[in-house]
Amino acid sequence: MTFSARLAVVGVAVGAGALLLAVGGWAVHDAGRTKERVLWQDKEAQRAAQLAKDLEAEYARGRAASTRYQLGVSALQARYFTLEGPSHDLRRRVSLVVPPAVPDCRAERPGDPARPVAPRAEPDAVAPGDAQRDPVDRGHRLSLAAVWLWNSALAGTDVPAGACGLADTSVEACGADAGLTVDDAWNNHHLNAKSCAADRLRYRALIEFITERPVP
Repeated sequence: MTFSARLAVVGVAVGAGALLLAVGGWAVHDAGRTKERVLWQDKEAQRAAQLAKDLEAEYARGRAASTRYQLGVSALQARYFTLEGPSHDLRRRVSLVVPPAVPDCRAERPGDPARPVAPRAEPDAVAPGDAQRDPVDRGHRLSLAAVWLWNSALAGTDVPAGACGLADTSVEACGADAGLTVDDAWNNHHLNAKSCAADRLRYRALIEFITERPVP
């Protein structure tokens, strides 16, 4: 074999070796990329499975919360229904407002030397502390029946006022003076109305925050 032929053979061998090295290197590199891709796909599959699991858990939590709410509403309606009949019956039998006591005018009878005539107040005079009260309501007080109805309606359950309650709605138990005036009831209503308005505002803000969709 001539020198040129040998040189050509050597060149071919070297080229073939280089090609084999290149092919082997590419195969190794591709195997590495394939392994990385498999690992990435496995991680993505695990992440998707975890997201699905978390989403199902949130759905379950929402269903449980909805069930608790429905049960609570049903229980509240049942309690109001229990109060409804006795409340209507009580209002037919017992006055919610106790009229002011009639003053004893016997001490003012003329010609009775044994009893001095009590001084009369001026017709337009206002008792101390009563300047801001409605003249119609001055002296009128609430009965225990009124307090029981009021507090039970607010609480949604039986809240006895003294002896007056669901267990005893007799005139003797519920007709007594509760020691509260109509003004007291109005002031309490004012506070309750403010509290309810604040609650509505908070709940509306919370609902809007939960249901609003972010602007992309």
